[in-house]
Amino acid sequence: MNYKHVLFVGPQNEKGGIGAVLETYRTEMKGFQMISTYPSAANVNMPLYFFKQLINIFKLLITDEDIKILHVHCASRGSFMRKSLVVLLGNALGKKTIMHVHGGLFHRFYQSSAFMTFYVKYILRSCDRVICLTTEWRRTFSQELNLYNLSVLLNPVKTYPFKTFQFSSNTVSLLFLGTITENKGIFELVDYLQNNPYYLANKIKLTICGEGDSEKLFNLINKEHTVRNIFFEGWVNGTKKEALLHETDIFILPSHYEGLPMAILEAMSAGKPIISTSVGGIPSVVKHNHNGWLIEPGNINQLDPVLDQIFTEPDLISSYGLNAFVDAKQFHVQAIVSNLNTIYSEILTTN
Repeated sequence: MNYKHVLFVGPQNEKGGIGAVLETYRTEMKGFQMISTYPSAANVNMPLYFFKQLINIFKLLITDEDIKILHVHCASRGSFMRKSLVVLLGNALGKKTIMHVHGGLFHRFYQSSAFMTFYVKYILRSCDRVICLTTEWRRTFSQELNLYNLSVLLNPVKTYPFKTFQFSSNTVSLLFLGTITENKGIFELVDYLQNNPYYLANKIKLTICGEGDSEKLFNLINKEHTVRNIFFEGWVNGTKKEALLHETDIFILPSHYEGLPMAILEAMSAGKPIISTSVGGIPSVVKHNHNGWLIEPGNINQLDPVLDQIFTEPDLISSYGLNAFVDAKQFHVQAIVSNLNTIYSEILTTN
């Protein structure tokens, strides 16, 4: 199928979750076309860049008669405010508009003031469809914003080969993929591990990948008299990320706030059990004592019984990993694109 009738709008930054989603779509959708409204380079004049791209969107929409759908991807705050102008432009030009909401803190954003609640509700109601990442978000938007134009679409991931866990070295390797910030829980995780008896006995290795406050992370990792089993790889993608997913035993992401993290979906697709928190859309895909373990955000000490269980019953890593691998079939890119085609067909046949 050719997608020349759809124009995607989103960030240029391939290091973010939205960028990863769009790149996955690009590999699967013939004729994929996109205009970015946010650059990947930090030294770019952001307002000027957006204004130029908005003009480019306008030019393309009035010259390319094949484009029927404007599929806009947004997070919160500035991302939504920029994309709202794109939606208004698409509506004015008679295009079908979709707002695809990704932000894990989106509800806090629109709850920040009465005006913001009104404006977000106005923009989302003006769209032909609003796409949520999980049924939990659809319920929240329906109840709090009185929206009836909602669809749920999981983030797409590629498929990976399944690897059976081998507990040969008596060491469990953990992998963290995410932004290096307080909200991701990475600093409290490092603090916790450096006082954990399994870690101190060289039974746990943690690999951290991402960008953010690396200086604070280095200071925590390089404390004196600590076991040197925490490694920072920086930002990784492509074959390096695939290799790390293949080599790790368990994926861990103790976030305080989330939508539906691509990293969790990728790890599940690679057959890795998940340790994460009961926030955002995570509980809709990570089931406690089925394909992983869930703890409360900010309560890192709840890892104590989780690690006890893992080292007492190491076969759980394989069984939970297999469950994750099977459960991940629902977010394989082919299945998600098929669901997206249904949404496109529905809005194109609606007056």
